[in-house]
Amino acid sequence: MLKYIQKFTYWAIYAGVSLGVVSNIVPFPAPTFAEDSSLGIVMRRGHLRVGIDAAIGGPYMFWNAKTQFYDGFELEILQEIASRLNIEPRPINVPWTTQPENLASRQVDLLLSAREEGALENGDTKGKFIESLPYYRSAQRLLIRADGTQIKSLRDMIGKRVGVVANSGGAAIAETYNKNRGNAIRLFSSRDLDRMIIQLRDRQLDAMILDEPVAVWQVRNNPNFIIVGEPLIPIRLVAIINKDDVSLKKAIDKALTEMIQDGKLEQILKRWNLWESQKTLKSTKDLPASVLAIITPYSVYR
Repeated sequence: MLKYIQKFTYWAIYAGVSLGVVSNIVPFPAPTFAEDSSLGIVMRRGHLRVGIDAAIGGPYMFWNAKTQFYDGFELEILQEIASRLNIEPRPINVPWTTQPENLASRQVDLLLSAREEGALENGDTKGKFIESLPYYRSAQRLLIRADGTQIKSLRDMIGKRVGVVANSGGAAIAETYNKNRGNAIRLFSSRDLDRMIIQLRDRQLDAMILDEPVAVWQVRNNPNFIIVGEPLIPIRLVAIINKDDVSLKKAIDKALTEMIQDGKLEQILKRWNLWESQKTLKSTKDLPASVLAIITPYSVYR
């Protein structure tokens, strides 16, 4: 489980602060990097090798049996970035836990696979990678059956059977809550998401705490489920790039900025029912370039 999620969750719950609120923090100036040849190498090759993990499932990135190819909102973002660079996107399926190693050994050019901002800035991966601009602001959400409307917040789950994916943000929230409330929640942790969804449907679980895209996906595919409560631990998703590949990072950031500016990112997220939560992620096509250059790196997901 990510250490920074644990620390943030503990602080928020212990202090009694709403986890759905993000404070306005004045950003540090953007760092200045030297140029390199990483973009030129990708352009000459003609395709962008992107580490993904289809096992993460919908709606991030998954294998579509009907089309016999990958699908998901992250795939569409990847395809749009590649289109703007005039190169071919080439997703390469790599298990999530070994993705950093594959990136560091240059078997892929970047990772676009539900990677959270700052998540690799610890342990063995600290200082090895840089991040793109954010493309989505995620959070943890409470998923319940439509007939379980007595649950509206964490407080309502005291004594309830709650499922979480092992080593996830949802697990961090529930475990920290239990630590401070004497195991008030009857917690069930598993890596088998599909099994827990069936348990929720069959009333063996009362609720689940899931990544927002996953919760939205489950509601989309099961009308008997609903999402309740405020978003918990908002966190931004980013692409991960080798620290020396600054020119490639700049090209990815430029493409993402254009997608935000012309509304293409909004269009993709709306198609996957993920735009509603992006309250401050609006199209900025009417703003002058001088303003965009200042606000885009910091204000898009504030």
